[in-house]
Amino acid sequence: MFITLVRREIAGNVLSFRFIVTFVLFFGLILVSVLVLTNGHAGRVQSYEASRSTHRDALAQVAQVKEPRQQLDELLVNRGVYSDIRPQELGVFVDGLERRLPSQVHAALFNARRVDEEAYRNPLLALFASPDYGYIVNIVVSLLALLFVFDAICGEKERGTLKLVLVNSVPRDQVILAKWVGGYLSLVLPFLVAVLAGAAYVHLTGAVVLRGEALERLIGIVGVSLLYISVYFTLGLAISALTHRGATALVVSLFVWICWTLVIPNLAPVVARIVYPVPSIEKITAEKLAVDQETELQLRRVSQRTLSYGKEGQRQIDEVRAEGERTKQKLDRFYEDQFQTQIDISRTLSRLSPAASFRYATTELAGTGISLFDGHRQAGKRFQAEFTEYADQLYRQQNDGKLAAGWFQADQVPAMKLLLPRLDDTLSRIGADLLLLAVFNLLLFMGTYVSFLRYDVT
Repeated sequence: MFITLVRREIAGNVLSFRFIVTFVLFFGLILVSVLVLTNGHAGRVQSYEASRSTHRDALAQVAQVKEPRQQLDELLVNRGVYSDIRPQELGVFVDGLERRLPSQVHAALFNARRVDEEAYRNPLLALFASPDYGYIVNIVVSLLALLFVFDAICGEKERGTLKLVLVNSVPRDQVILAKWVGGYLSLVLPFLVAVLAGAAYVHLTGAVVLRGEALERLIGIVGVSLLYISVYFTLGLAISALTHRGATALVVSLFVWICWTLVIPNLAPVVARIVYPVPSIEKITAEKLAVDQETELQLRRVSQRTLSYGKEGQRQIDEVRAEGERTKQKLDRFYEDQFQTQIDISRTLSRLSPAASFRYATTELAGTGISLFDGHRQAGKRFQAEFTEYADQLYRQQNDGKLAAGWFQADQVPAMKLLLPRLDDTLSRIGADLLLLAVFNLLLFMGTYVSFLRYDVT
């Protein structure tokens, strides 16, 4: 009996006009998105290779300078060192934060340059961003899942077919389970066909080779997508079991979708800023400037007191400078801790929506999420610290007269190393989001089940 009910649901869905519309939208949107982002990814990879080659040539020009002192100034002061970041492979599907992070980082002793990549981009891309796979599933597919099933129960009641089914002494639990299984299969099969076609296109064009960990991560992204789609599908079924008219179910579905998908994730950071305000970076900079001024005053006092003390005077000067640096580091840590707390509050509040959990999970699996942001920031700090240490070492050699001709070796110049979590670490990071999606599914299905058992079909 259960199999018969499932077949009935699948046949009714497949022969409906909404199934055709859903299939066309899935296929069209996902393929167009993958096509556009694949071309964009190929362009970014070409830019990365060209930029890397240019920076290698720049280092080669440093090696051609004859005099060691001029060579040192040319590398550390005039040119500095550029480090390029390769685009993430799965950004083709979920670009996340990748495009908001610089693809180049520059280090120099003075006037380190900030690469202005926006000046070389089409401004329309900022106004009309190309939706990636993650955006399509998060917004479009979730809405289609609701519209696909919003009248699965109340619509049958209006047509009178639900009463005919239950007259035959069919258990209600089998009816509701068959509606979920048959409807969900009817929805996700065309979705999976579209995803498979998009992945095949990406692999065949050679933009991204889908094998090994990249393939495993993509499978994980699709798996999270199926879990996310089931949340909205079950939500639509629950709304249909709580209402008795298709028009009412449609209005309620749209209202809940807007709140869950659009309002809560975007409102969470605003609420977090109100609940837990963080000092602006301008205020922190002003406080660090005040520390520098105070340090300068103390250095003058020490210099006036210890003009004839030699090493003792130098020791006190070093202590004052070290204390000033420690104070500025405390200010930086304070700001980072406050900012991280605000981020944690935003993330917790946004997880009241399954859309937020979906975005967190898929961007982490694609390597374009918050881990990329944190890794990029930490790698930049390490790069700057290594460059400063490298420069200090070279200047010490110069002052000691040990900087001989031919000292420069391009492979010894510091480079930015971006370290991202492995797949098992990523799965641990997204465990809470996967659990939340599963809990949403369970609670919604339990609500649907209980509501349908008490549903009035007359």
